Amino acid sequence: MMNHKTGTQQVNLLSVEFMTFQSIRMETVIPFEMDDFSLEADGQQVDFFIEGREQADGLFKQTLQLDQAIELERCYEIILPDQERIRVLPNRIVRTPAFDQKYRYEGPLGLVFEENAISLRVWSPLADRIECLRYDQDETVIEVQELIRYKQGVHCLDVPREWENSFYRYRVTTYEGIHEVVDPYAKAVSVNGRFGVLLDVEHEIRRHFPKRQARPFLIKPTDAVIYEAHIRDFTKDCSSGSAYPGQYFGMTEAGTLSPEGRATGIDYLLELGVTHLQLLPVHFFTTTEEISRLPYNWGYDPVQWFALTGNYASNPMDPKVRILEYAAMIERLHEAGLRITFDVVMNHVYIREQSALEHLVPGYYFRYELDGTVANGTGVGNDTASERFMMRRMIVDCLSYFAGVFRVDAFRFDLMGIHDIETMNHVRTALDAIDPTILVYGEGWDLATPLPRRQKATSAVASQMPGIGHFNDVFRDALKGSTFNEHDRGFVSGDGWREGEVRNGMAGSVTLTGQTTGRFPEPTYSINYVEAHDNHTLYDKLELARPDISESDRLRMSRLAQTIVFLSAGIPFLHAGQEFGRTKQGVENSYNSPDSINRMDWTLRDRHAKMVYYLKNILQIRRMHGGFRLHRANQVQELFHFLPMQPGVIAYEVEAVHSYDAWQRTLVVHNVTSETIEIALDHPRWNVHVHGDEASVTPVEKGVSRITVLPLSTTIATC
Repeated sequence: MMNHKTGTQQVNLLSVEFMTFQSIRMETVIPFEMDDFSLEADGQQVDFFIEGREQADGLFKQTLQLDQAIELERCYEIILPDQERIRVLPNRIVRTPAFDQKYRYEGPLGLVFEENAISLRVWSPLADRIECLRYDQDETVIEVQELIRYKQGVHCLDVPREWENSFYRYRVTTYEGIHEVVDPYAKAVSVNGRFGVLLDVEHEIRRHFPKRQARPFLIKPTDAVIYEAHIRDFTKDCSSGSAYPGQYFGMTEAGTLSPEGRATGIDYLLELGVTHLQLLPVHFFTTTEEISRLPYNWGYDPVQWFALTGNYASNPMDPKVRILEYAAMIERLHEAGLRITFDVVMNHVYIREQSALEHLVPGYYFRYELDGTVANGTGVGNDTASERFMMRRMIVDCLSYFAGVFRVDAFRFDLMGIHDIETMNHVRTALDAIDPTILVYGEGWDLATPLPRRQKATSAVASQMPGIGHFNDVFRDALKGSTFNEHDRGFVSGDGWREGEVRNGMAGSVTLTGQTTGRFPEPTYSINYVEAHDNHTLYDKLELARPDISESDRLRMSRLAQTIVFLSAGIPFLHAGQEFGRTKQGVENSYNSPDSINRMDWTLRDRHAKMVYYLKNILQIRRMHGGFRLHRANQVQELFHFLPMQPGVIAYEVEAVHSYDAWQRTLVVHNVTSETIEIALDHPRWNVHVHGDEASVTPVEKGVSRITVLPLSTTIATC
């Protein structure tokens, strides 16, 4: 706030800022109607006229109209009668479409490695000056060079290849002051992300992995089975048998065993029959110190999107190690036949005020409410503005980098509803150019961010984002009860009113005339699940919602809920350990809880080995029979039929996709009641594959004309 005396009054200039490329708004507490001030740009007079004055809520505003378009690379100042100079701030104009149109830049950003030089490129139309600071390994500045500004606000500098492996930062000067920042496009960082590193990541990966493993075969999205795990949780507990607890290497370590000698780690995943391993964030995040690896955090507080965290590296001090170990992990997963999913957390940054993006282009990369306050639909203090060209570009660039260089096979978007539809479609197009089998899916929640509803990438408008999946929260809550009410019951735990929603989910959430009301145009849009890293585990939720029943019945409810998900049209998703009753001791949001809460307790895998074996066979049945992997709505509508049953019992028949399929007709019956159900079949040549505690790809009973369905169980018969 600037003070200026006019006569006996003191005028408080609350703001002087650009509103468009030809107008300036001046705001004061009391009327500021004097006309004896001037405007200069880099010391040169600029002509203007006062277009209008307005008063509201005790504030007085007047708008200056310039006779020429402003140039943001120049410094504009209001000159008051006493020669006091007040800089005109460009904090609002950066959020206008005109700014995006004028300064959108499509050339290379970050580091470009050439034969004799390294080209550094950073975008900042508002920067008065940007310098590159080169540091040695002791974090001492050894050289400073200024970048040259070019069109569209990109600043460039070529440095000799001798700088390679050095640490670097940018010192950027804007109207907000001088700040040192790490290059937001840095693909390698030093320990704890303090510096970018002049490292040719693509060359290092080519050098260490000259013959890359092919992506595991995937015909269509509904062939996928996604398994979500946190790298630290998966192997940190001694019961995992891992020699690399909590590390990238631990995810692909073969031959590890539980205390009773059963497979853990990657061998367990292969035995279970999943296709995609989804890892919680590996973007560089700052809330866990990389040397001590404490305190625990999931990593949903990103700082550098292109760089990897060192928390899971064997040596976080060496910038190359995290990169090569992550790449090696993917190579080994591919070799084993598993695809990998990258958890994309680009809807916010950890602390906006400390972000390199905010220092480089203040006010541009983040979304604001109409009153000028920072949007907070994410609930963590800021929302990125994906609708702006350079933010959208950064999202597409980041995913293209991980898909192309590291050969990531799928991307899961955290809080996808914060982003806009156009950005998500750009993402899909860019990834299709790399490999159309790459999956894209996310949380399509409608969050309170100031983006028009018609633009939000929410599940309600899934049809406007072809090829992008959505977590089916309606199906989830219908099965187990509301995620946000720990005592609420779902269909498997006693709320029969949810049966209709469960039927919708079973049919891939597509419309079956007279039977279901779909929310998605195709079953491939539906990510079916009952548990994820967020909120209570399924086991803990059932314990809270049904404290009145036995442990064995809760486990049957858990098994039944998972069986329903695995056999439904769409893409099944598991949270690590749900298949053996993982518990977090009742902790609902364990993002920063200690290992004792978050660890994978593999002794539960031993204790509930029969449930694991059962669910493994259900997944094998899904994999072997195409009727459980229908990927078009017209297939579901033609081949999937619900049968009339008593309340609490859902039965449907799926016909074979091809005439040569072993199972031409498959009958599935789910019973959530406490009664045994008997069903007469239309001929005596049916075979039973799933009954009670048994599940098998080979019949457990042959040639039957009647089946029984035990309480809290599934029965599958085929012919």
